[in-house]
Amino acid sequence: MNSMRGSERTRHSSLESSLSSAPLRILIASGTFHPDAGGPPTYLLGLGRELVARGHAVRVVTYGDEPGVRRRYPYPVTRVPRRAAVPSRLVLFAREVARQGRRADVLYVNDYGLPAMVANVVLRKPLVMKVVGDFAWEYSVRHGLVPPDEPIERFQARRYGPKVEAVRLMQATYARRADRIVVPSPFVGDYVAGWGVDRATIHVVYNTVADPTARPIEDRASARAALGLPTAADVILTVARLVPWKGIDTLIRALPLIRERRPSAVLLIVGDGPDRARLDGLAADAPPSSVRFAGERPHADAARALVAADAFALCSGYEGLSHVLLEAMAAGVPVVASDIGGNRALVRDGENGLLAPVGDAEATAGALVRLLDDRDEAARLAGVARAEVRERTGGRMLDETLAVFRAAIETRA
Repeated sequence: MNSMRGSERTRHSSLESSLSSAPLRILIASGTFHPDAGGPPTYLLGLGRELVARGHAVRVVTYGDEPGVRRRYPYPVTRVPRRAAVPSRLVLFAREVARQGRRADVLYVNDYGLPAMVANVVLRKPLVMKVVGDFAWEYSVRHGLVPPDEPIERFQARRYGPKVEAVRLMQATYARRADRIVVPSPFVGDYVAGWGVDRATIHVVYNTVADPTARPIEDRASARAALGLPTAADVILTVARLVPWKGIDTLIRALPLIRERRPSAVLLIVGDGPDRARLDGLAADAPPSSVRFAGERPHADAARALVAADAFALCSGYEGLSHVLLEAMAAGVPVVASDIGGNRALVRDGENGLLAPVGDAEATAGALVRLLDDRDEAARLAGVARAEVRERTGGRMLDETLAVFRAAIETRA
């Protein structure tokens, strides 16, 4: 009996050794990918490159409608057409994951769990899911099933109509079927556990970013000229998809209060989305040219906007861990953020930035005026933030992500 146990331990040790060093074949499945805007596409683009640089084989299945467009990546990218009706689109996506997943050691699914879960019923592969948000909450807000200002924390605790509850059940089902869950902050981990996911399978892996202004770029005056901004203005920047929970309306309402103290203040909004028409209406009441909608821009233009900015603001009602907030901090731009779970994981009020209550235009205006009035204080906060973000190295994030992949593989093995 003892010899059998010793033999089993030897085999297990050998398996662990091989798992810790062998190159992996990784299939990434995501609803969004480069060149889509936003944090997840940027994160996945860089992650894939780093994995390949370390000798791992990567394939990506995503959506996209790019007839005639050829983009080069160091790994194959398969795009399922977005123009198909939703049921057909889900079937096509699941079929592609099933087809390409046969050669994978692990599936890495990014916030798009349903078709991958269906495909994995057949594949039976180790499945790691990254969760950065609550799809059920976003879906419910987007379709008017809950109020647009419904806090995500309250959403976790309350019950709603049959359609909302059906979407929540679907999300909880595919999350519980994952072998491991990666989340960007403890805040996200807490509400994922509330879906009935075993806490032992939830792993916090903090996002990291490189300084988007690290490459040679024009000085502030040239950056402002390129963006059509006044050279002497106080430029407040926000970068976000224009959806209700991003809180752009809070900034628009705060701007007149800011201009009472800083008459040259300009709000630059980079991004686009379904809330644009409503926000245009709100901005019509602001002083002429004080609110600038730049639309969706390439990443290089977003870096230019950071060079042009005096302060960065993120007033979301929800963030898991904001990629763009990390980029602003990495670039040394002083930040004001809404006082919510994901932002509190990055910003400590008065130490490396400022926090303001969600939806409070007056408090948001006060925080931004504080940064614009006291440039020494703003520089101190930005310097602390920049140093802290630089400690979150991409190498460490990759090591931690690979450890989760190998833990999922070992569990299945």
